[in-house]
Amino acid sequence: MQRMMFQADEALLARARRRATDRGVSVAQVIREALERELGSDAPAPEVRSTGAFRSGRGDLARRASDGTDYEPPPFRS
Repeated sequence: MQRMMFQADEALLARARRRATDRGVSVAQVIREALERELGSDAPAPEVRSTGAFRSGRGDLARRASDGTDYEPPPFRS
């Protein structure tokens, strides 16, 4: 771990001290966690994919949508 010096407004430092006291940790720990939240990790974010990830179990959905069969829920039918 590397040591670093920085300047901060007294009010911000007071909030950091209160947070550290409330949580029972050091001010340095509060600052490290805030940096982690702000900057994240070096690991790439996981890719979220949902297209084609689920199956309805029905092969006729495109046909049903195009001919209007059960496409809209009953309350919206005219």
